[in-house]
Amino acid sequence: MCFSWYTSVMALKISERKQFLAERKSAGRRVTIGFTGIADLRSFIGLEYMKGMMKAAADYDINFINMGGAVKYSLFDDINFISHYIKNFRFMREPFVDGLVTWASSLWEFMEERNIISLFSGLRPLPMVDIGHVDIPGATMLKIDSDIAIRSMMEHLALVHGYTKFAFLGADISEPHRNRFSNYKKELARLGLSDRPHSAVLARSMNPNHIADALDEICSNFVLRGGQDVQVIVTSTDVIATEVIDQLSRRGISVPKDVAVTGFNNWYEGITARSPLTTIDLAYFRRGYTAVEILIDKLVSPSSAPRIVRVVPSLVIRQSCGCFEECVARVSSGHSEGAVLDSFRESEDTLRERLSCALRDVFPFRDDDEVSEMLDAFFSDVYEGGESRMLRFFQQVLQNYRKVREFDGEHFQNVVSRLRSLLLPVLKNEGDDVVRRMEDSFHQMRSLVSVYQKYESFAERENPYRLNNISEQAVSFVSASSREKVFDALRYQLGVLDIPGVSLALSENMGYNFPTPSVEFVFPEPPEKSKSLMHRRISEPYLFPKELFDRGKRYCVMLEILHHADRYFGYAFFEMKSLNIATYDVLRMLLSNALYLIYRKEGRTREVSFSVRDDQLKELISVETEPPRNARSRLTVEKITDYLTEHIGEMTNIDKMSSELMVSRSYLSRRTKELTGLSVQTLHERLKMEQAKNMLLLDSYELSEIASSLGFKDQNYFSNVFKKNTGLSPRNWLKSKV
Repeated sequence: MCFSWYTSVMALKISERKQFLAERKSAGRRVTIGFTGIADLRSFIGLEYMKGMMKAAADYDINFINMGGAVKYSLFDDINFISHYIKNFRFMREPFVDGLVTWASSLWEFMEERNIISLFSGLRPLPMVDIGHVDIPGATMLKIDSDIAIRSMMEHLALVHGYTKFAFLGADISEPHRNRFSNYKKELARLGLSDRPHSAVLARSMNPNHIADALDEICSNFVLRGGQDVQVIVTSTDVIATEVIDQLSRRGISVPKDVAVTGFNNWYEGITARSPLTTIDLAYFRRGYTAVEILIDKLVSPSSAPRIVRVVPSLVIRQSCGCFEECVARVSSGHSEGAVLDSFRESEDTLRERLSCALRDVFPFRDDDEVSEMLDAFFSDVYEGGESRMLRFFQQVLQNYRKVREFDGEHFQNVVSRLRSLLLPVLKNEGDDVVRRMEDSFHQMRSLVSVYQKYESFAERENPYRLNNISEQAVSFVSASSREKVFDALRYQLGVLDIPGVSLALSENMGYNFPTPSVEFVFPEPPEKSKSLMHRRISEPYLFPKELFDRGKRYCVMLEILHHADRYFGYAFFEMKSLNIATYDVLRMLLSNALYLIYRKEGRTREVSFSVRDDQLKELISVETEPPRNARSRLTVEKITDYLTEHIGEMTNIDKMSSELMVSRSYLSRRTKELTGLSVQTLHERLKMEQAKNMLLLDSYELSEIASSLGFKDQNYFSNVFKKNTGLSPRNWLKSKV
């Protein structure tokens, strides 16, 4: 489906949508939509998606609940963050939300695709629109038209630049990457260009070492310096392209002087690359906005069939392909070339010597060769005209500078001013055309500095976690000695961080399983009619009383699960004002840590040990093992059982286990059977059953909690497995022990 056609149809539906939404609102049922996906907060992709969705929700006057998770990193790493994120799915039902925008493929790095599909398929029959590349049955899919994207890139390279010698470097990691490679080959054929052997390489991953290996393969077959055998390397993503530029630089190959490089995605890595990347913008904001509109259409017509809507992306021209940005290029006034007097040629040697001394005080030259290159570029621009070699040289200076230090735009604007003052007097007798042409070059240099400064501001925006701010915020929470003090600290921090409000649901005790809390804190104070909802137990997350958000207007809130490691306290809904999602995540972390200390201090914990005991382990293992002949044997009973116990709440994953224990799958299976008499799967299952027995004896866990904590999809399945292993149902087994 063509996006241009689709947008015209969408425009006709605006009044229909607004009428439907107005009727819902007048009936007291304002539409509420949610978003779910995992975003890397160092990248603006997730933020742009959210920004588009929030803008559409505001334009259509509907409620928005952000249930997306954040990839953890740096000081806030949590190796179990996926399991915490999946708890959000318990909110994704009516009446809490009327529909969802999903980003299923954002989980692709953390889960197998079949598990992703199963997870999101479980949300049906809730209306869904997905903005990723993983196909979810029953959901409308909003996808990028990669065919048109690659075509626009290849036409620019072949028709505007006249490149004929192409190479491709991608990664064989997902369907989108493979599709881009396939489209690249189609475009070579359509443009009548040669698809040369060994000119296309797919790396095993986007790991820098694998990208370097792939580039080595290209470099071993072709000469890249000066565009001799390869004029341009097309890549499948900005991450790869940025690494390629760095790797080429280490080889003494300059981009775009020797070879051009292009990306795909318009990620901030491309903006901050040494040579800013020509790339494909995937319209993240527009896709977020459009996804909300399509979701509203699904609510208007619930019986409408799911479909695929394709968005046409746009080509973003920067410097890595050999162009300058439009704002730089248009500075040139296009004056005709002027003749240069012979007297100027005669004085060039003397002039070069004088200028070379002065230039050393202007530019951060690395050696005499660069001084000479600068002067060559200057005299070439004066004598020959055409594209400014000085501008190209200046580009290289900026790239070299920003590679090793923070970019200083003011410094380089001063450099341009000093350079102009030094060189323009040389041209006083050379005619107005020459002077105007050189003035154009200086204006372009100034524009180029502004472009780089803009890129640096993008990079700055993508660094949301600030240690100094976080440490300042943490002080008030650390000093809190009671829940009331924690609430006081929270009120203060909401003001500091400019968060309008919060609704906080907390359980009586912290525990290993998701709680059934009650609303204990709302700021600002809820309306009188909603105060009766306070302290009422919430049996299921999707039954949370949304009236606490509703103050006579639409709301936009961010869900944060409150936990410390694998112990849960409840959850919070922060009113969203800032798009800096990291702010809410940091506040969640500080609040969780403070609550953990308070719960421990007040004895409100279920931290009674129910781990599998040594005597239980001995009963499980039916083989009497001998000490290994090789004292350095890679696997022991302890290593195997320790690993399985640490992962007691997960499904058995032999591939993951063998990888983390650094052994082959076959060796792991064989060695486990030798040592325990059981397969890995059976041993893990029996360890789960032993832990289940311990939890049953504590008399403080519901069967549903035990099933969830041990990684079973539901209580019935857990009960069946328990009975298979013990001969009794969980309840009958417990009766036999009391």
